[in-house]
Amino acid sequence: MLTGNVWWFAVAITGGGGWGFWYGFRALAKSRTVENTPPARIRSAAQGYAVFHGLGAAPPGTTIRGPLTGRPCIWWHYEIEERGSGRSGEWNRLDEQTSDKPFLLDDSTGQCLVDPQGADVIPHARIVWRGSTPWPEYRLPPTGGVLGAVIDRLLSGGRYRYTERRLEAGMPVYALGEFRTLGGVSLADPEDGVVQVLHDWKANQANLLQRFDSNHDGRIDAAEWEAARAAARAEVMQKRKARELEPAVPTLGEPGDGRAFLLSGSEPQALVRRFRWQAAGGITLFVGSAAALAALLRALA
Repeated sequence: MLTGNVWWFAVAITGGGGWGFWYGFRALAKSRTVENTPPARIRSAAQGYAVFHGLGAAPPGTTIRGPLTGRPCIWWHYEIEERGSGRSGEWNRLDEQTSDKPFLLDDSTGQCLVDPQGADVIPHARIVWRGSTPWPEYRLPPTGGVLGAVIDRLLSGGRYRYTERRLEAGMPVYALGEFRTLGGVSLADPEDGVVQVLHDWKANQANLLQRFDSNHDGRIDAAEWEAARAAARAEVMQKRKARELEPAVPTLGEPGDGRAFLLSGSEPQALVRRFRWQAAGGITLFVGSAAALAALLRALA
């Protein structure tokens, strides 16, 4: 019978093994997705799951900068940690933010807008340095030359650690996600829009009666309801026409069916190797945990 610390040890082994199994096969699935999904051209790509390989850029009229370094980029993630005062000196996270601004991907045949929300991002650059304040006094970690080496050394002992990851502008980006075109001709059934408009109007009965109760009997009869339906249809068609006049915007974003959404500064071959190593690590953890649990159960038998 498992009791006390032995029980918790068994739970920890089982949890670690389960996580390793999930992590390993998830990484393996990513490697196979990258291998089996050939790159498409933005200009001729079909709607749906797609891979593009091009150069990243900030949209015209916008500037994206890493908050800690101030360096221009197309995507960033930062983390600020404070070292604990205990004997272990563990790092405790104080702040963490991720960019959600869309950026452009250009593959020489066309451009698409990339919405990075929900993406698994492998950045071009990762910078880590330390300082003595919760927000870095030096926005750019000094490097290069004798003076830079001296300043680097002086800053290396601070109790705060700053980490910034970036996808750089003008650098190749591998993007795997759901490709769709927003704006332009709508393929949606206009009757679905009519039903939604009527549903919204019914939520405000006073306004509905004021607009369509023509005989003022305090209710909407069949004829008045048909008038309301006609007004709703006219509103939907007007919005539909206005949207069709908007230029179509090709967009890459997170798939709605749970498939991988990847943005990477690495080449596909490097991604496959990375995911295979992760898969091997996860499966190794699973096998090791299973072996340790079996040995524990034998010892208690």
